[in-house]
Amino acid sequence: MCLFCRILRGEEEGYIVYRDDFFTAFLDKFPVSPGHTLIATNTHFDNILEVDDETLERVGKVVKFLGRAIKNALRADGVRILTNVGRSSGQVIFHTHIHIIPSWEDDQEVFPNFKPRAEQPKEYYMKLQRIIIEGIEKELKGNS
Repeated sequence: MCLFCRILRGEEEGYIVYRDDFFTAFLDKFPVSPGHTLIATNTHFDNILEVDDETLERVGKVVKFLGRAIKNALRADGVRILTNVGRSSGQVIFHTHIHIIPSWEDDQEVFPNFKPRAEQPKEYYMKLQRIIIEGIEKELKGNS
């Protein structure tokens, strides 16, 4: 069983910020930037090209919703949204997932102690998880 399937089943630690019938979003263990979040399919598919049509039709709405919520919650200037298909493209975990990577004009000013692509202290994950969940809740209230 792959790492993401184990996270989704609660067998591995994951800082989950969102879950619905099709997707679960959690913080990247080795983030590119603060708040780097992964949206994984709840059903195992190796990559987005293998996803069934029903899930694929839903992914855009979830990416848009979470991308906006994360950007606003972290007061980011922008976000990168991407997925990799195959080892040559940089795919490391072969379970469909989409990256939401917040960006700022000056990352060091906003998060001065952040080290990209390194495992962060537990406090980082707990703090960002709380901030993003609050941002998602705020976004939900704004959409109702």
